[in-house]
Amino acid sequence: MVGRTAAPLRALDVRMAIPADAPILVVGGGPIQVLAARVAALRGHPTTLACIPSNVETAKSLLYDDQNPDGSMPIKIVPIAGDDAVKSEIEAAIEAAQGLIIAFDSDKQFLPDSALNVFLPAGGGTQIKHVSLMSRYLNGGGMGFFPSAAKAAANAEVWDGNAQSIDAYRAMEKAVGSRAKDLGASCTTIRAGTLKGGASGERLSGGEGGEPSFLNPIFYSFGQQDVSNWRLLYDCGALDVELVKGDTLPGPGFTAALTAIAPEGGQGDSHRGAVATALVESMRCAAATDADFSVRSKSGRQFPQEGAWEALFAKA
Repeated sequence: MVGRTAAPLRALDVRMAIPADAPILVVGGGPIQVLAARVAALRGHPTTLACIPSNVETAKSLLYDDQNPDGSMPIKIVPIAGDDAVKSEIEAAIEAAQGLIIAFDSDKQFLPDSALNVFLPAGGGTQIKHVSLMSRYLNGGGMGFFPSAAKAAANAEVWDGNAQSIDAYRAMEKAVGSRAKDLGASCTTIRAGTLKGGASGERLSGGEGGEPSFLNPIFYSFGQQDVSNWRLLYDCGALDVELVKGDTLPGPGFTAALTAIAPEGGQGDSHRGAVATALVESMRCAAATDADFSVRSKSGRQFPQEGAWEALFAKA
């Protein structure tokens, strides 16, 4: 960004958590990016959701609902390419942000160096204090042939730990971590297995199952369909969360085909809501600073609320 003054480096040995009202910039792609932005805004953070133009309308449909209509949350959607992109808006969002979230739904999408140079500029000109990066389980356990077969036959979102994706995630982790360190920012990696669910379940239709901070249930009309709507059932019954420090959790293993679209979930599952909330809360919890956590979803009808996350990170 031409003409910016380099930001002073911050002490790297200080455990930091960003203020409760700090601006947050969310980049990436897919429902997980939109959900992270929604959670951040509902937590009270002025939030910028940086979208490619083709995703803007989809993001709006997922972001807002009858309980949280457009204008009710401190969030702004900013196109980052094409005729609708306004350079001054993008630069203003980057300059104001104290937190940066990077999250991609697809295991074939990663933050390129060109985007890294925009959102974490090497020369400074940013107030970023913390970066939360979504990665994956990369340890190889419970991955390979059976998950790959389930990915091809039952659910394209199954995480199979293929070598090409693992190499790309490791390269992204290294690049983002190095750039954050150079800028004096702390960094937390949040690891996911197979991403499942992510909308508010039965809440908008008057039911008690689900979590109201999650996406508009229009989410259930997207992607692969089935008679039972297993994603809605998953969003009502797989809301408990476990955080484990480091990259130690296994993928779906030899049961991958049985659990690929099972409403009760299975080994290697990570609820989108849990991952998105962990990305936001890792900025706000000192126990998550400069650390690496894997997210596992468990059976349960109650999602951990805002005050519970410091303890989840601390005991991981």
